[in-house]
Amino acid sequence: MEVNEQYSQEARIQLDFYSFMAVAIWVCFGVAITSTLAMHLVVTTAATSTEVESSMFLFSSAVYGFLGFLFSLFGSAGIYPFYKFWCGKKRGQRVTGRFAFINRGV
Repeated sequence: MEVNEQYSQEARIQLDFYSFMAVAIWVCFGVAITSTLAMHLVVTTAATSTEVESSMFLFSSAVYGFLGFLFSLFGSAGIYPFYKFWCGKKRGQRVTGRFAFINRGV
């Protein structure tokens, strides 16, 4: 089987649901980490003692990290029909970068 690649700097794409969610999961991880760090800043400025601060931080990190990931994941799944509709109207989403268009010969 021969694989031919052709490179370009610009493409129009429309991701299916599974590819869209694969990209969204990375964004969800970023939201979870960011919300955990933001909560840490809130907890450290609001806590009155070191013992309270550490217990609040552990609890809030777990809860807000998980909730941030979960809500982002559900939000991404919920927005997919709009993304699909929008890409259908625009004949795909215009993206830039380095892309390899792969033609697989059978």
